[in-house]
Formats: sequence, C-alpha cells, structure tokens
Amino acid sequence: MINRLYTLFLSLFVSLVALAQSAGTVASRDAVLYESSSHLFEKADMLTSVSMELEWPKGLNGSVLPELQRYLTSFFFGQPSDSYEAGWRYFMSQHGKEVRAIRDDADASRCYYDMHLRCLWLEPGRYISFLARLEERNEKAVVSSKHAYFTFDLINNKVLTQKDVFNQTRLWQDAGIRYQFCEVLDATANGYSSDSVDWDRLPNQFALKGQNTLFDLCISNSGDVYSEVGNDVIDVLFSKNFKKWLKRSLPVAVTEKLPNEAVYTTLPSDSVFPEVQPQFEGNIAAAIGQNLSYTGLSHEALPPGRIFVSFVVDVDGSLKDIVFLTVSNIELNRAVASALQLLKGWKPATRDGKPVACRYNLPLILHFQ
Repeated sequence: MINRLYTLFLSLFVSLVALAQSAGTVASRDAVLYESSSHLFEKADMLTSVSMELEWPKGLNGSVLPELQRYLTSFFFGQPSDSYEAGWRYFMSQHGKEVRAIRDDADASRCYYDMHLRCLWLEPGRYISFLARLEERNEKAVVSSKHAYFTFDLINNKVLTQKDVFNQTRLWQDAGIRYQFCEVLDATANGYSSDSVDWDRLPNQFALKGQNTLFDLCISNSGDVYSEVGNDVIDVLFSKNFKKWLKRSLPVAVTEKLPNEAVYTTLPSDSVFPEVQPQFEGNIAAAIGQNLSYTGLSHEALPPGRIFVSFVVDVDGSLKDIVFLTVSNIELNRAVASALQLLKGWKPATRDGKPVACRYNLPLILHFQ
C-alpha cells in the first residue's frame, strides 16, 4: 500500500522568502520549468492553437546546458536557441499576435500544435533522459507528428548516440546476439502488433532509465509503444567506453549558481514592488496534500526531504512559470507541480490598489509514513 503523505509547511519561513521578483528570486544550481498552458495566435487568416505540457530543464549543476537547449528548441520551435524563452519568442513571431479568444465572426483556417516533454530519469551529474513529442494538425487531419526518446550526457554535454552506448559489431553483425536482442524486446514490449515491427531498424531511439534502457519500437508516432529492458540483460551489447562512462567519477560539484535571467521569466516592471504580497486563503500545505496524486509515484520516489518551488501568481490568481529549484526527485516534483496547478484561492499581489503579477517562493518539507 502506498505511503500516506504529510506536508509540513513552515509559514514563518515562507513569509520571509515570499517576496516580489526583484528581491525574491533565489539563486540556484538547478532549475526545471513545469509548463502547462494553452495559447491562441492570430496571423492574417490563420488561427493557431498551442497546447504545452513541458518539463523543461533550465539548468543543472550550475550549467544552463546550451547544447540541450538548442536540441529542445530546435525540436519544438523549429530553430535552435540558447534558452526556452528565446525559442518560444521565435515560435510566437512566426504565428502572429496572441489573442484571448476567437472572434465570433472569425473566418480563418485553424492549426493546432501539441507539445509534450517528459523527463524519464535524472541521474544527477551523469545524465538526464526525456521523451519529446510534437504533433501539428489542421482542421481535417494530422499534418506532422514526431517524437524522440533521448539521453543527454551531463558529463560531456551531448545527446548520446548508438555508437556512444552500444558495441556496433555485436549489435548489427553477430546474428546470434542480435536474435536474442530482438527476442528480449519482443518479450518486454508494453503492447504492439508484432507484424508491424521492423526488427531490422532496432534499436533506433532509446533512453537510459536508471537500471533499465527504454527502446522505442518505432510503430507509434507518439512513442507510446516501447520495450524497457534491464541493463543486466543486455550488458553484452554495451560498449567498453559506455561501461567506463557509467563508472566514471563525476566532476567535482560546482558552486556557481544559474543566472536569474536563465531561471525566471521576466515580469512587467509594475510588478516589481507590490505593496501587498500574494496570499493564499487557507492552509496551503493541506491544499497541496489534498490535490497530490499518487498515480505513478513509486515507493522510492517518496523519501523525506525539502522541495523548493518558485512560481508567479498572476493578476487573476492563477499560477504560471512554475520552476523547481530542487530537481533530483523528478516524480515527486511532477506530482507537486500538478497539485499546485489545481490550487484555488490565491489573492494576487497589489500595487496602488490594482492586482499585479508577482513571484512567490515556496519551500516545502515533506515527510512520509
């Protein structure tokens, strides 16, 4: 039975750090943005709707991860950029002005984008793995759909390739080993029609996931058909260099922090010094605990510890720009982010009696029993 969660909220501590953005941004070595939003753009006779569910690494271990930023922005926004914000600005510039609603008399073509980025695993200091998905549709059909399982090497700052991980001779030229490899993929697949698998292409996309490796079976545009295999089972396929990399000593942890502009979204100038800070009506810890979903949380994902999350309370009391400054526990952060998005009861900050957007920093101490 899954453990019950108790959230202890230090109200005095939080009140001390819940400051406006100019004074309230907190220096951090790690940051991951949890973006869940919808947008509507209008350009000439085209309306573009964008749905985003992204777990975007802003930086890890003091690095803004420029190579990873370029890979992700190229995948989602069509142009390599040095940050999520720069890539998103480029995408918006291609689709016109953002609007709140479709006019009743609008007679325009429609285009839809669905963007999903999910962190599969983080091995602190060594690698981080993702599943990225992007689908574009018009009013009648899917125009394009793509996905990518991949692992980013945090030691060498690169996306791992087949040649980085696997012994190419054994993988492709040893008929006996290759047959056994395909048998393993067949036995561990999460569901598929075997006739649709092109075994000669595999492995194509893959991602490291702790003690396992996940292989895309290349029969679904969304990447939801895969095999997850224990590394001990396919140890014979790994190259000597990869095994050395897995055992390689990690670089000494850096002390420098990520620049604030890489972590936080810039707010309008009138939100810098609100006279009244954002306030939550009720017990925020209890509200988060009630909203927290245990679905997908493993027992190992529930150690006691501290989570530090920063977000913007918008003028309408909604939350946006949710950034975790403690990122080692990806599963738990994801659950807390979802719980935060369900919170109702925020009063926005005010200045001159008017509501303004304001950043709020929230440390949580979590205990499980």
